[in-house]
Amino acid sequence: NVAIDADLKNGTSDQITTETTEGTGTLNVSNVNVISDSKAPVTIKLADEDSAINNVTATTAESAQATYKLKTLKDSNGIIRTVAYGQRAKSAVVSAPVAAQIGGYLTQINSYDQAFANLDMEMLMTREEREARDMANRYAMAEGSNAYGSASNGLFFDNGINRDSKGLWNRAYATFERVGLSGGPKVGNIAYGNFFGGDMGKKTLRNGWKRQFSAYIGYNGSTQDFDRQSIDQNGGTLGVMETWYKGNFFTALTANVSGNFADASTDIGKERMAMIMAGIASKTGYNFEFKQGKFIVQPSLLLSYSFVHTFAHNNGLGNHVSSSPINAIQVAPGVKFIANLKNGWQPYLGVNMRWNIMDKSSFNLRDVGIPEMSIRPYVEYGIGLQKRWGERFTGYGQAMIRNGGRNGVMLSVGFRWAIGK
Repeated sequence: NVAIDADLKNGTSDQITTETTEGTGTLNVSNVNVISDSKAPVTIKLADEDSAINNVTATTAESAQATYKLKTLKDSNGIIRTVAYGQRAKSAVVSAPVAAQIGGYLTQINSYDQAFANLDMEMLMTREEREARDMANRYAMAEGSNAYGSASNGLFFDNGINRDSKGLWNRAYATFERVGLSGGPKVGNIAYGNFFGGDMGKKTLRNGWKRQFSAYIGYNGSTQDFDRQSIDQNGGTLGVMETWYKGNFFTALTANVSGNFADASTDIGKERMAMIMAGIASKTGYNFEFKQGKFIVQPSLLLSYSFVHTFAHNNGLGNHVSSSPINAIQVAPGVKFIANLKNGWQPYLGVNMRWNIMDKSSFNLRDVGIPEMSIRPYVEYGIGLQKRWGERFTGYGQAMIRNGGRNGVMLSVGFRWAIGK
């Protein structure tokens, strides 16, 4: 049994030849080691009529970056040729698309959820409670004028701004899941982070509309593991949000930009990459109240567009890796069932269905084909609990289970502190 090196890029291989042979026996090629890759099938002449090789049993071949199927042919002149075909990239070279899909795209999707959680906290309350809070500081008894406006008939109007609706909020999250990438491996993903933001006071518009501006900043971290490969990622997010309310109707729009740095430890060495993400998302819904708001059914629709670009870099072998940006759209209808209890507790159940559209990643590595990967649709469902303490502090906790393209659980906790007079 002998091993032969094959240079697929140039279509050549080791050859063993002799002038004379004596005795009996078989010289067998049991292993073919690929020293350079080729995306297209390559036919290699392993032996000619003068060769001592008379048998080939190897059916597969491997390089550092790919595996191949082998088919051996022997003609009437004793010439042995082997066709290397069916190239398949090894797990060590798909770290870049895995990092982009999970540490990039899924992190971007989570940033929208974190932004809209502020809206969700508001819309768990009944319409009566929300309007009472909004009106609490808009009108005040006054005599004469002050720094904010003038009095009329004993009532002071504060320029249509509800100063009590200002607030600061913080929320942390952690995700534990397995993601079966379409066209790629099954990946274990642990993600975590913290978002901090602030809300301006609500502005009263015409025809019963109210508008509120928010801004936020966040830290994102994650770890991916698959087929003995691992990736560690860290990054941040900066975004803004505008929310419009009218009665029980709400709609919000957020836009943000994020950056990630990823370090991959693979079978072929270290791979370091940077990526930039950006996107825009909207969430629209309506509260159907029953029994004076003691029970609320809240259907909603979240739509988002995400841009994820991984900068060109070298893999563990020093080979150049480039990519085209991911331009993904997600459609996520959902519904919440909310209870408002007398003691200020607000338990709720939530169900969302998420479809990803045009989210395939496209990466290029010379002489090796990297498969396109995407995330299959998935459903998420779970429970949450919110509690109001006094007039200023609101806290919540939530657990969501995911099944389908993502399988696992996401935990999040947060609070909001109202500021102003």
